Amino acid sequence: MDTDVRKPYCPPAGESAKEQSSSSSPPPHPSSSDPPKFEGFQRFSSLISEYKEYASYYLATKLDGMKSSFRNIGIYAGLGIVGLMAFSALITTAVALFLIGAAMGIAHIFDPPKYWLGFLSVGLLILVLIGVGAAIGLSKVNAGFRKATVDKYEQRKRWQRGQFGRDVEQAAAAEKKD
Repeated sequence: MDTDVRKPYCPPAGESAKEQSSSSSPPPHPSSSDPPKFEGFQRFSSLISEYKEYASYYLATKLDGMKSSFRNIGIYAGLGIVGLMAFSALITTAVALFLIGAAMGIAHIFDPPKYWLGFLSVGLLILVLIGVGAAIGLSKVNAGFRKATVDKYEQRKRWQRGQFGRDVEQAAAAEKKD
């Protein structure tokens, strides 16, 4: 560990304000053992470098804290993705087992079991259900978007009528008349 070699500021030995006023002797002559004349400036520059180090230390700790936060976010995101993949695999396996069981059940309806017919009918039924569900879902979503858009522009036209006394359609109709 480094030792601190800086010295706190002290007035030169034996020269306080009281002693100077009570003493009538002239001040001692400078010699090589006297402290340098710029001791205040040196102390100031020493304090500046000390505070710069403290600021650097503070910024380094904040930067390391942010790095740690981003690292934790990455770890939790990775864990979430792995969990999602595991859950998806579980659901996929359950659905596959259900469909295979349904296909086997249908195949055993026939006297000699016809597995190809069971798998074919279950697969076709699932594809038809997915297609119908997608078509119904898309039509409902599109209808919702259309209604929201119409409502937005109707509200805007009401605001225009309240603000200007007419809306955009009325202004266009008046423009055509002229």
